[in-house]
Amino acid sequence: MRVEALRKTYDHGKVVAVDDVSFEVPAGGSLGIVGESGSGKTTTARLIVGLEQADSGRVFFDGEETVPGAGRRSRRRRARIVQLVFQDPYQSLDPRQTAADAIDEILRLHSGLDGTGRVRRRVELLEQVGLGTREAAALPRELSGGQRQRVAIARALATEPRLLVLDEAVAALDVSIQAQILNLLAQIRRNTKVALVFVSHDLEVVRWVADEVVVMFRGAVVERGRTAEVLHEPQHPYTKLLLSSVPRLGWDPAHVSTSRRDFLATL
Repeated sequence: MRVEALRKTYDHGKVVAVDDVSFEVPAGGSLGIVGESGSGKTTTARLIVGLEQADSGRVFFDGEETVPGAGRRSRRRRARIVQLVFQDPYQSLDPRQTAADAIDEILRLHSGLDGTGRVRRRVELLEQVGLGTREAAALPRELSGGQRQRVAIARALATEPRLLVLDEAVAALDVSIQAQILNLLAQIRRNTKVALVFVSHDLEVVRWVADEVVVMFRGAVVERGRTAEVLHEPQHPYTKLLLSSVPRLGWDPAHVSTSRRDFLATL
């Protein structure tokens, strides 16, 4: 995927959510998009998958530009290229559908498999995310948060996409469950060669899952590069501020607050 100069405004242009954002994700690669609330990272994710239409800029998959808001055939084709996994699967999953039904719905739309083939593929997808027959028959309310997110990932994989966009996909989970989901995503990436775009405010999560990172502030990309390099030797003051805000041994929240105030005063 290649993103070129995306711009998105609201309120008749008065509020700039995304401003001249560009980056690339190679086939099978992984990119982290980092920033605080209001940085524009979620809007960027929605622009990539076509849930929002940019004021200007372009998104390419395999060199072909996508056209948001096009017909049903175009939307289905995009769904087989890129899928979005939301932060809260309880909101994105239909509460009336079992896990198996949620996946089967996507297979009926996109796979062309007959009933027997869909059952076989559904079992494969659930096994791929570590779920079995009990979870397959359960409604979302009968599953844990981690299990619901696994169902959401399995449903996204049902179209066999080239790219998964994950918007704060582990933010609502306990730390131990976060680690399980991150390990699962790494395994899925190795096995399927699917590329990942991981949107997060959590630098440690991005360090774990992303080869490269872009840092966003007030809608713009302020720093980019290999994740290990950017997080080890950040160049932009905002990236340094984000890193200093991560609690650790000897962490001083008062110093972080002062640093934030000083940084904002320079803008």
